[in-house]
Amino acid sequence: MQSQPDANVRDLRDFVDSLEEEWLAEVPDLHTDGIPVVARLVRMSYYIARRVDENLARFGLNRGEFEVLAVLTRNPGRTITPKILQEKILISSGGLSNRIKKLEEKGWLVRRTDPEDRRGVILEATEAGRELTLKAVTSHVEVERQIVGGISPEHRATLARLLKELILTQGGELNRDGLQ
Repeated sequence: MQSQPDANVRDLRDFVDSLEEEWLAEVPDLHTDGIPVVARLVRMSYYIARRVDENLARFGLNRGEFEVLAVLTRNPGRTITPKILQEKILISSGGLSNRIKKLEEKGWLVRRTDPEDRRGVILEATEAGRELTLKAVTSHVEVERQIVGGISPEHRATLARLLKELILTQGGELNRDGLQ
C-alpha cells in the first residue's frame, strides 16, 4: 500500500497547473475552469490504465477481456446476452464480437443458443474462465486500492461522490439509457 502523502503535497504544482497558466498567458480571457478537473482526470486515466494493463497481463488478459469475463463471473445464473454485455461495458457490437471470439478461442467463454430466441446467444464463462477471473479480480482490486491509497478514506469517499455526480450530469451518449 502506498503511504499517505504529507500535507505539503497539496502545495505542490503539477503539469495541469502549468497547462492552465500557459493558456491563460496566451489567451487571458479563456474560461479554464474545466481544465483542472478534466486534464487531471485524463492524466489519472493514463496512470490507471497503465497499472491495470500491467497487472492483467500477469493473468494473460487485457482490459477488454477482463471486462467481459468480469460481467459473466459476477452474474452467475443470470442470462447474459451480447446486447446486455454491450450495455454493461459500453462497447460497440463489433468490438464485443472480437472480444467474445478471442475469449472463446482461449477456452474462457462459451456461447449457447438462447432457448427463448433460437437466433440469439447466451454467453457464459467456462470454469477455467471463471477461475482465472476470480484470481485476476483479487489482484485488480488490490491495484485499485493502491492507486487511491495515497489519499485519506474521507477524500476517497468525497472523490467517489463527486465523480458520480459528474457522470450523472453528462447528457447524450454518456448516459443514454441510464448507462453511466
